Amino acid sequence: MDDSAAHLGAAYWRRLYCRRVFFARLILDKKWHRVQAGFLPITAFTIFMFAATILHWDRFHHGALNFYLWTIIYAITPLLAPFIWWRNQQTGVTDLEEQDVRFSAFVRSALKMIGIVGVLAFVIVFIQPTLLIAIAPWKMTPLTARIFAGWTLLTLCSMASLGFDGRWSATRTLMESALVGIVLCVLALPRMWGDLNPANPLTYALVGGMAVTLIAFIIIHIRVDNLSRQMRTTKNPSEIA
Repeated sequence: MDDSAAHLGAAYWRRLYCRRVFFARLILDKKWHRVQAGFLPITAFTIFMFAATILHWDRFHHGALNFYLWTIIYAITPLLAPFIWWRNQQTGVTDLEEQDVRFSAFVRSALKMIGIVGVLAFVIVFIQPTLLIAIAPWKMTPLTARIFAGWTLLTLCSMASLGFDGRWSATRTLMESALVGIVLCVLALPRMWGDLNPANPLTYALVGGMAVTLIAFIIIHIRVDNLSRQMRTTKNPSEIA
């Protein structure tokens, strides 16, 4: 197996675990507005995964059970996920929950801007994967570059979706799923370090970015949870910068 396949496989299983965390919360929580921000990003992600499958049809092991499962999931989900979102949005809660907080207009605008600009950039990367292959800190093929772009688009679409919603109650499940994924990525770094190019500055940008994101997410989670608990006495909606 080449380096790009090893990295792709590790990343895929880590993020698949995060999706399981997300859907487990959906089943157990039964409050649509707490998970609705993830459905349109999942739709976008599966569209790009299905497109990557079609574009690299010859790279797959046809006839294998995993191939049929992969193809069926990514062919059906782009239709099923938006349908579920549309049906539930008609009766979903749009107001703040009790002890809920809303991010400030600045934070919501920043999330939307970063998400939208990032999506546009990685759509270009998906169309022209050589742009990513040329700068990636590990070996990639056109297929793995497009898969990586698809996973990145999922994250960026989620950021934009949360920017449009802005409620902590709608953010928490996605953030906790992302935290699990980042922790697993950090734990896998020692094993994968030999495959990264130490001469490429993006190697250190990747590691530093994960560390900063992990710390930032933990701080935000603790801060907003504390603010939510303080509202038990005030019982007034709040906005956090």
